[in-house]
Amino acid sequence: MFTTREEYLQAFISEVRPMFDLYGQPLPMNVRITCGFPLNAKRSKALSDVFPTSNSRDNHWEIFISPEVAESKTVAELVIHELCRTVDGAFSRGVTFQKIADNMGLVPHAVKGYKRTTGSLQFLSMYGAIIDSLGKYPHAEVSYSQVKTQGTRMLKAVCACGYTVRLTSKWARVGLPNCPVDAYTLALV
Repeated sequence: MFTTREEYLQAFISEVRPMFDLYGQPLPMNVRITCGFPLNAKRSKALSDVFPTSNSRDNHWEIFISPEVAESKTVAELVIHELCRTVDGAFSRGVTFQKIADNMGLVPHAVKGYKRTTGSLQFLSMYGAIIDSLGKYPHAEVSYSQVKTQGTRMLKAVCACGYTVRLTSKWARVGLPNCPVDAYTLALV
C-alpha cells in the first residue's frame, strides 16, 4: 500500500490525530516523522526519539523511529509514545505526559518507567483497525551487528630489536623516529 516508511508513518499520524483531540490534547500540526536512528541509540538502546521545535531550524517537532524496528504494532507504540511528547507540556515525560500516555493506551515499562512505554491490553482495540488498514510497515529490520567500530588511529612503528612506538599518520609523514636502543629508523607495520 505504501512505498516509503515516511508515507506510512505520516498516514498513521493522520489516523490517530483525532484520538488526541478526543482527550483534549491536540497534536501540533508541525510534526515530522522519519525512520532513523535516535540520538545515541547504540548506547542507550532507544528505539525512538523526538526533538522539540527549538532544535529544528524551521520550528518542527522531529520524530525518529529506529530502523531496528520493523513490526507494525511496535512501530505504532513508538509513534504514539513520541506523539504524546509533542503535546503541550508533555515533552519531559512528567505528569502531563503520563496522563496522555495512559489515555492513549500506553503503559510504563517495568524497568524504565515512562521513558519507555508499551501498548496496554486495550492498545490493539484502540489502534488495531488503523494498523490493519495501513497494511504492513514497508521496512525490513536494520541491525548494528555488522557495523564495525573504528580501531585506533595510531600507526605502529617498530624496530628490529622490538622497540615500539605509536604515532599519528601526520607525524609519520613528517618522518619516522629513530630507535633509542640501536639508532635505526623505525618501520611502520
